[in-house]
Amino acid sequence: MLIAQTSDGIARVAGDELELLDHSGPLDELIVEGRLAELNGLKTRKTIGWNETTLASPVRRPGKIVVIGLNYRDHAAETGNPLPTFPRFHFIPGSAVTGSGATVRLPRSAPDKVDFEGELAIVIGRTGCDIPEKSAWDFVAGGTVADDISARDIQFGENPQLPMASPALAKGFDHFKPLGPALLTADELREHNALNITTEVNGIVRQRSSTAELVFSVPALLAFVSSFITLEAGDVILTGTPGGTGVADGQYLKAGDVVAVTVERVGTLTNTIAEATT
Repeated sequence: MLIAQTSDGIARVAGDELELLDHSGPLDELIVEGRLAELNGLKTRKTIGWNETTLASPVRRPGKIVVIGLNYRDHAAETGNPLPTFPRFHFIPGSAVTGSGATVRLPRSAPDKVDFEGELAIVIGRTGCDIPEKSAWDFVAGGTVADDISARDIQFGENPQLPMASPALAKGFDHFKPLGPALLTADELREHNALNITTEVNGIVRQRSSTAELVFSVPALLAFVSSFITLEAGDVILTGTPGGTGVADGQYLKAGDVVAVTVERVGTLTNTIAEATT
């Protein structure tokens, strides 16, 4: 099932329309409580168009966001890094999350090298530690689309206001982790290990790949990360980005840019970049 959290409630995605379901609570409450299956039996109370509501992230405030680095061969190559022999990961605060359609402002302290990274994001649906790779899908609620926006000068220690490399801060600014527009539940997502992924900036394709190109699969990521920390229901894992990012050619985001990340079967996450607040 493909479901979205809107300002009017939880909706089932039906092509160009949204079927608002007869449920009063938020989607992430069902995810955390392991009750997503309840949506199957709910009736549609109203049908609306996408432009008639405001979309929110499937999970409004994850307990933690795990960001996987260099998980596509072409991205490792374009950044001059060797292919990792084990998953590289770090953590981003849940406060960075926003939804599809939201405006993302350039940070006052780091406006010049802000980059996009289109990704498939995995939402954890069941708490687990030392998760076996063979049963990892049992711990997944579903998948959504993410843009792992990053201030590269902060990430690489090149910002004069912060003389140290800080990937967590570079990726953790407010609204730097858009998620949406919908969640494809795990029962359907697990059947597709080769989903097309595309990122466009102002209508120009900058990234084009497939989740078949992941160095480490979704089950492998869950097994590895959970061998160090407990993954809790409602946590989010960003699985990595393919090549074509701005860091490779110096084409960074600027105010007015519109970034659209599409993951096949899940939908398109769209956000507009704006000037920093004064």
